[in-house]
Amino acid sequence: MIQRKSVTSSKEKTTMKKIAVIGAGLTGATAAANLVQQGYQVTVFDKGRSAGGRMSSKRTEQGYLDMGAQYFTARTDVFKQQVQLWLDAGQADVWPCTTALLCNEDGVVSLKSSKDEQRRFVGVPSMHSPINALLLGIPLITGCRISKLDYRQQSWILWGDNGISYAGFDAVLLTLPPAQAQQLMTQSSLPEVFDTAANLLEPCWAVAMQAEASPAGDAIFCQHPKLRFISHQQYKSGRNSCFVLHFNAAFSAEHLQQPADFWFAEATAVLRDELNIKQTIEPLVAHRWLYASQNDQTAVPGCIELPDHQLWLGGDWSYGGRVENAYLAGFALAQAVIRNYKLQQENA
Repeated sequence: MIQRKSVTSSKEKTTMKKIAVIGAGLTGATAAANLVQQGYQVTVFDKGRSAGGRMSSKRTEQGYLDMGAQYFTARTDVFKQQVQLWLDAGQADVWPCTTALLCNEDGVVSLKSSKDEQRRFVGVPSMHSPINALLLGIPLITGCRISKLDYRQQSWILWGDNGISYAGFDAVLLTLPPAQAQQLMTQSSLPEVFDTAANLLEPCWAVAMQAEASPAGDAIFCQHPKLRFISHQQYKSGRNSCFVLHFNAAFSAEHLQQPADFWFAEATAVLRDELNIKQTIEPLVAHRWLYASQNDQTAVPGCIELPDHQLWLGGDWSYGGRVENAYLAGFALAQAVIRNYKLQQENA
């Protein structure tokens, strides 16, 4: 749980330790915030223009569009406490959504209410607001893709693809998707740490569509040959009303290179034929996620620790997907680094 306060008395022992966190999604932000709270100096790097990763919203003329994670739940005590802090600070809110189930089996379509008691939350006014809160005051270098890591004399140098180097780090945390993390490891002549890096996360095309229609549900779960989830933003704080369709991994992979117009046509057909929307439908945004949903056919690896290299890896993929698991992975990474340095101090 992250709550801004003065650091512990261990600050004098750890303040000189400089940590580089690569990836500014929820895992990276959580790890960074926990380490800073304990007195470590942390710099976060991300190839995107802002923090958020898959827990982000796209800012458009129509307001924020949640193209990645649509909501998050809280099941563990540590994450429940963190979510409560976000709620109290106005950085998150309950999503009072109605739930439904869309089935399409052999061309037979059914759409029916599917109520449950699960509390669902969204960031306010965007999904990445909680991440921005965690990173408040922490150095964040965006638009910087780290292309190589170099470990010399117990110190890390990070090389950006822009030719700029960042030196003097005692440890590195990689919170990238496994395929990207392994690629960086290979480019850096570091050990191979994944057996199936390319298979842990699967792709997803997300498509936002505008239609002045009353949805059958705000959160529509799909048992469908093409879709995995349909969201409607009408009751999400800070958003305008629209549909966001997430196509499933198999259909997304099959048509991975198709242009936006293909996905707009597919989304329009679903809204017309399966949600029975008669009003005007306008395309807004189509976004391809190369690494999105967890592949449930592969075993989760947990967080990966290479203390001899002062290198740690983790993400939502460590524990099986979901926003909460991204937070738990970041918490676990920070604790692993802290344990490592305490052990070094004890053995000094």
